[in-house]
Amino acid sequence: MTEAAGMPGVEAFAAFYARLAEALRSQTLAAAAEPLTAEGLALVQAVAGAWPGLVAPDLGSPPHVGALRTRLGPWLQSAESVYQQWARSASAREAVKATLAGYGGGDALAAAGATLSAARSTTALPSWGLPAEGSLRTLVQTDGAARLYHYGSARPRRSTPLLLVYALVNRPSILDLEPDRSLIRGLVDAGRDVYLLDWGDPSDADHARLLDDYVLGILGRAVTTVGRGRPIDLLGVCQGGVLSLLYAARQPRHVRRLVTMVTPVDFHTPDDLLSQWARAVETPVGIDPQPVPGVLLDALFQSLAPFRLGVGKIIDLLDHVQDEAWVRRFRRMEQWVHDGPDHPARLCTTFLTEFYQQNRFVTGGLALAGQALDLHQIHAPLLNVYGLHDHIVPAASSRALARLTQSKRYTEIAVPTGHIGVFVSARASALPAQIAAWLARR
Repeated sequence: MTEAAGMPGVEAFAAFYARLAEALRSQTLAAAAEPLTAEGLALVQAVAGAWPGLVAPDLGSPPHVGALRTRLGPWLQSAESVYQQWARSASAREAVKATLAGYGGGDALAAAGATLSAARSTTALPSWGLPAEGSLRTLVQTDGAARLYHYGSARPRRSTPLLLVYALVNRPSILDLEPDRSLIRGLVDAGRDVYLLDWGDPSDADHARLLDDYVLGILGRAVTTVGRGRPIDLLGVCQGGVLSLLYAARQPRHVRRLVTMVTPVDFHTPDDLLSQWARAVETPVGIDPQPVPGVLLDALFQSLAPFRLGVGKIIDLLDHVQDEAWVRRFRRMEQWVHDGPDHPARLCTTFLTEFYQQNRFVTGGLALAGQALDLHQIHAPLLNVYGLHDHIVPAASSRALARLTQSKRYTEIAVPTGHIGVFVSARASALPAQIAAWLARR
């Protein structure tokens, strides 16, 4: 459940979610749905009464399971709006600053991560059904903790190889989480020759690596392997999109076409709450260097929209307890959301200072291996995909890319989803074919 700084009722919601998770694990959710719904509604009303400016929902007669979203949807939007107003206030930034200041040392980070991990153990959900990486894939290369995979048939394809570069914050399995909602499967089925760079779990050596080591080292060696001396197509996702932009600017002759997905570019757009919080931090996290626990980053992301991401998903789950396929998808998503690897320390510090605080793509001053770099060095055809309702990377942050490169063939695809919905939502089901078609035309 959400660990939102200063949010009343967090511990009570965590305890409630632990009982919900146990019902999921024991496959007794359908039988327990009515009492859990009553308990959840009472908890919502108690939290609403404790939160300044938030009015408790007027439920009238008790809503039945299956109609919770209809009855509580308007209140949920109102609650999220009240929270967002607080989250953008000076008091919220001070709370974030004070909280993160306590994590400045490696021991404090490790202790906080251990505490959250222990709490999460009561809500952990094992994967259900097919493994996350459901498509046929072959390990091509190892590079420290990183793994390079090839998807689909081993037979050579005529298309230019396409290398997917995911973020280091979560697992790339979200790109192939469901058989019928898989970006990777869609691209393979459309005839693309797909590779994936999986950063894995960072080793001790990774925490001292510089940005150069990731862009010119690990990513550069993956490009060399995939391309075999020829330019490749590069598709970067979120933080992986930032790394891909850096590589394409520094090594333009190695990138034939570039696709960015939910990638932050202008880190100082007014609607970027994560950036506002990051700019409140004075001491870089993990500078020891020590790993930044993945469970802490997960808590941070959940805290950006706790009513929408926390209460909302429980309401939807209780509304669908009789739908086995829906519950199975929920379990897979929950297992993925809360399974983020630890983040390499110095890379995390670099993203905090150079991008979230200094906004280097816009203000300039970037350098790799001692050489100045900016996005105007990118001339390749560029497809930019973003979510219209993305709370982690606002659409305006991604769309800034249009004015910062020298690409003469720049295209955008706006998907009516949030950050993760771009990969798993039914509203994004046509996206793999759209990307493949764009690549084929250029």
